[in-house]
Amino acid sequence: MSNDDAGTDNPESKRDPEAEDTTAADSTAPDSPVADDKTVELGKSDAAGTAAADKDAAETKSAEKKTAEAKPAADAAKGGFGAVPVVAAFVAGILLVAAVTAVAVFYLQATDRGDKLDAQADATKAACEYGRLISTYDPDTIDDYLKKVDAASTGEWKETFGKLGQDLKGVVVDAKAKSSTYDMQCGFQSGDKDKATVLVVIGQTTTNVNIAAAGKPPSRVELVVVAGLAKDGDKWLVNKFDLPILKQLGNN
Repeated sequence: MSNDDAGTDNPESKRDPEAEDTTAADSTAPDSPVADDKTVELGKSDAAGTAAADKDAAETKSAEKKTAEAKPAADAAKGGFGAVPVVAAFVAGILLVAAVTAVAVFYLQATDRGDKLDAQADATKAACEYGRLISTYDPDTIDDYLKKVDAASTGEWKETFGKLGQDLKGVVVDAKAKSSTYDMQCGFQSGDKDKATVLVVIGQTTTNVNIAAAGKPPSRVELVVVAGLAKDGDKWLVNKFDLPILKQLGNN
């Protein structure tokens, strides 16, 4: 075989260079599946990045908004409204002091009122006891009677009764006079913790030798006496007692 025939029959010797270039170009054409995949992936990557960036921007903006809203409150707490707790504490302190003072005043008033009521009750009781004492006598116990009445008396009345006591003793002994009480009522009229005036109503039963000789029952009388009392230590003593029988003795 000649060289010309060999050259004619070899297919590779007949390749067209332009065809090769076209094939190479087609391998990298846009319609290539590989090129298309890379473009899609790149597009996805860019979209995800943009979304993430937008999310971060939104979160940053929200945080800045919250900070901006919280700042005035913080500034108010530090600045203009910082004095409010101090003022509130001051006002609360004043109210507390006022409340304590009111309680103390109320307690003192209540205590003073209680003391006055106790004094009134004690003075009234003392007046009743004195009325019963001075209205109960007997010839056999007249000396003891005079001592008890004297011990329960004070002031000018004590002096007056001391002077009239012996005259009263003579009358009681001579007339064999006896006296007792069947009723005793006392009412506080006026006074305070040191002095008092008490109205005393005495239901008195009396008898003597003449009544007994006549066979008459003991007589009953009701005497109304204004008693004056004065506090001496822890006792109430009588400084005024207008007993009718003593007035009669004083006029004799």
